[in-house]
Amino acid sequence: MVFGIRYTNTQEQVLKGLNGVVDPVAKGRFGLFAGQESGNSTFLVGFNYDRFKMQRGDSLLYSRRLTVDIGYRYQLLSADQAKAMSFMPFLALHLFKSYSKVEADSSIMRPVDAKYFRDISNDDGGWISIGAEYFFAPVFSLGAEGGIRYTRANSKAYGYDIHIREYNSFVAILMSFWLK
Repeated sequence: MVFGIRYTNTQEQVLKGLNGVVDPVAKGRFGLFAGQESGNSTFLVGFNYDRFKMQRGDSLLYSRRLTVDIGYRYQLLSADQAKAMSFMPFLALHLFKSYSKVEADSSIMRPVDAKYFRDISNDDGGWISIGAEYFFAPVFSLGAEGGIRYTRANSKAYGYDIHIREYNSFVAILMSFWLK
């Protein structure tokens, strides 16, 4: 069994603003994960949280988002070698779904604009990554991973379908506690 904390530096999601304007992105995502290992494989469930604000004219838009993911991690070396002062590379594949709350701080922004931003913040997708963990003890490791993330979102806020599909890179830092 593994439990951990994850911080992701985002190039992950650039929210496309109205009329093609690109708005600022979240600075990072904090998350918790848990998993069950079986041989060289680990099956994971994670919860990530981020918040950000976007400025559009005289309006500020605030968003808080919870992302739920399920994943699979394959350790490239034998799992029996995970002991103190050892290095363990891995490949990972994850699928995710985001749930967000969006609020505007002024009456200048139309409700349809806030709905558009909420719709595109409720994205889903997946990522593939390569990473490594360094075991300081058999039950504690620090690691990092980098990879490509695919995001898709849809909105009908303006009366027609808007589809957003993006590929972005990301880097994450991991701190894991292993129960053996």
